[in-house]
Amino acid sequence: MAMKRSKFDRKLDGFFRGLFFEENGKPKSASLLYSFLMAILFILVYGACYLLLLGPLEKAFSGASVVIRNLVEYVVPALSGSAVCLLFTLLPGEKRGLAAGAYLWMAALLIAVMLFELLLIDWSDARTEYGLFMAVVNLPGIASVLTGGVPALLLYRRERKARAEREKVRERPSWYQS
Repeated sequence: MAMKRSKFDRKLDGFFRGLFFEENGKPKSASLLYSFLMAILFILVYGACYLLLLGPLEKAFSGASVVIRNLVEYVVPALSGSAVCLLFTLLPGEKRGLAAGAYLWMAALLIAVMLFELLLIDWSDARTEYGLFMAVVNLPGIASVLTGGVPALLLYRRERKARAEREKVRERPSWYQS
């Protein structure tokens, strides 16, 4: 007996089908789909970096002030995750832009998570609960998107300019054309 899917599952499936696939099941844009999947991979990489590095960083900076300790605990795992994720900008050819697209997807997903958190908090003590979400999810997400996304977008922009220069046809001097 087939299980009946919930209304949310059907809506979510319809959203992704409309976003990524045509009516016949073919992908609308392979780059759009690949960059979304790469964003999911990047989120997993950043999550692993935070999980692996927070314990040792907490021990190493236990004597430092709270501001320094928090700054190090947000930035160092974000930088290490960015070092891994930015290796995708070294892919050959047109695939270099996928990393920049993945960081744009990560930013969009982070904004969606921030808005969804507003539905989850208890409004009698909203400051405390949203502060907890901010410390656990939002600030690491913002640090990750900024430390990786800005370099990825700058590298993609530089690559596009270089590609445009290579494709530009050199004009011959006027004396040569006669």
